[in-house]
Amino acid sequence: MRQQKSDLSVFSYFRHPFPSSEGFSAYRMPGIAVHGPLILASSLAGFLLCWPHTMLRPLLILWVLGGLYLGRDLTILCHYNPLLTLLSWAVSGFVLFKPGVIANFGRSHVLVPALLSAVVGIVLIAVAFAFTRERNTTPG
Repeated sequence: MRQQKSDLSVFSYFRHPFPSSEGFSAYRMPGIAVHGPLILASSLAGFLLCWPHTMLRPLLILWVLGGLYLGRDLTILCHYNPLLTLLSWAVSGFVLFKPGVIANFGRSHVLVPALLSAVVGIVLIAVAFAFTRERNTTPG
C-alpha cells in the first residue's frame, strides 16, 4: 500500500511565514525582534537595488520573500546562537540607516542587482528544497 504525499511538496515550506511562538518554540525568543527588521531590511535593500531599473522591478518580490522566509529561518537559528541576533541587527541597521550607499550602488549598476536578486531567489528555493527533502525522507 502506498502512502499519499499530502503536503510534502516544496510549497509546504512556504505555508507558515510566522511560526508559532507558543510554549517552547525556538521562534519565541528572539522572534519578531529579529524577523521584523530582517523583513524590512531585505525589502528595502531590494527596493533600493531593483527599483531604479524598470526591468528589475519584478525581482523585488524575491527580496520580500527572502526577508520573510529566510528571515524566519535565521530568526530560529538566532534562538540557538545569540551572536547571530547581534549580526542580523547590525546588518539591518546598516540597511536602514545607510540607504544612500545602497541606492547609489543600485542606480549605477544593472547587472549586479540582477545577480544579487538571482542569488536570493536561488538560496530561497535551495533552502525550500532542503527543508522539504529532510521531511520527505522515509525509510523503506
